[in-house]
Amino acid sequence: MRTPNQIRDDAVRCFNQLAPSKYDDGQRRKEVTDNLDTHPDLVNAIREELIDGWFYVSSLAEQMDKLWEEKEKLEERVQELEFENEDLIKKVAAHEDSHPR
Repeated sequence: MRTPNQIRDDAVRCFNQLAPSKYDDGQRRKEVTDNLDTHPDLVNAIREELIDGWFYVSSLAEQMDKLWEEKEKLEERVQELEFENEDLIKKVAAHEDSHPR
């Protein structure tokens, strides 16, 4: 498990790797303005970004729920196989005890 400092450092490192090129790309495209300080509708632009982010988070949550369910199913199957394996080992041992060489 990561420490709080590691969580912070990992997030900052990721941001520093991704943010400059994302910002520069937006500046090259100049979709609305070439300077955020003169953006004509920054509040609504932020709202739109947050709404997009909400849908991303919702989809990610759905994907994670499905993965969690699969993980639980796999863990249950592993337990079943471990029990089956133990039973087989006992049967082989019993068979070997009743049929010495």
